[in-house]
Amino acid sequence: MKHYFVRLILFSLVVMLMACGHNSKQYANMPPDLAKLSKAIDKHPKDAEARYARAVYYYNRGFIDEAKLDMFECLKLDDKTSKYYVLMSDIYFAEKETDETEEMLERAIALDPANNEARLKLAELYFHLRMFPECNSTLDAALEQEKFNPKAHLIRGFCLKEMRDTVGAMRMFQLCIDQNPTEIRAFLELGYYYQQKLDPIAISYYQNALQADPNNIEINFNLAKLLQDLGEKNQDDDQIEQAVEQYKIVLQLKDTHLPALNNLGYVYMVDQDKYDEAMTMFDRAIAVEPNCVEAHCNRGVCFECTGRLEEAREAYNTALKILPNYEPAVVGLNRLDKMK
Repeated sequence: MKHYFVRLILFSLVVMLMACGHNSKQYANMPPDLAKLSKAIDKHPKDAEARYARAVYYYNRGFIDEAKLDMFECLKLDDKTSKYYVLMSDIYFAEKETDETEEMLERAIALDPANNEARLKLAELYFHLRMFPECNSTLDAALEQEKFNPKAHLIRGFCLKEMRDTVGAMRMFQLCIDQNPTEIRAFLELGYYYQQKLDPIAISYYQNALQADPNNIEINFNLAKLLQDLGEKNQDDDQIEQAVEQYKIVLQLKDTHLPALNNLGYVYMVDQDKYDEAMTMFDRAIAVEPNCVEAHCNRGVCFECTGRLEEAREAYNTALKILPNYEPAVVGLNRLDKMK
């Protein structure tokens, strides 16, 4: 705790200034919620809970310095409440002060051994620091406190994944969503694992994830790419069309999504022979990123497929100016030379 008390002394003068009362004009210039919290502090300056409430307000809005000042004053008023140290750990972690983060969480657990929030945050910290044995032992302690603990299984899943125990990691992610069917991160990990194997079971993981978060761009894109790959592998026109519709959803959510623009253009060009639609997608991709070598090269293929060979050559050369020796463009030019 030595570092904490040193910092507490250094901030005391500043905190005293913050503790001064606000006049009504100052309140009027504040957001209503902040004004209410500040009035409560001015009315009860020795109420630690009032300081804590305003610190939470500041922290949730990214005002880390202001939250920190309030929490130093809060802990001067009451240094025996576990949750205060948990918030202090969040503040230190936001500042990348990992030693102090660990110190605050250990203090929170010492004050309240049943504080599983602190224990799980400590496990996350150890995972972040790649201290995997410490992470796992902390998770064991958290599960002793609370058997139904989806977040513990989620953290352990990521820990096992980093330790290259893929089977164990997938088992933990599955256990996580069994206990919490809205945990997007576990669905994503399971979906992506099976997607790499082109296993159709990945579709159900992504669809279940979308029930919890239908506007999640990453999940929508992953599902579109999976449907495209499966459709091309199985030569299934229905799955290809499902991929097209899924890419359209991605572009409704973000019309500048470069991979979706390129992939949808590719599907139009290669799988559906819709060259005008494909060219529109590649042009949109280039408008988003003028140096998108893949889009320029795909424009070349499009031109080539429609007999516009000089325009194809120009597109391939443009791709090579962006990325010399880009193999698809080199192959395209060689193909044109053989035709000539």
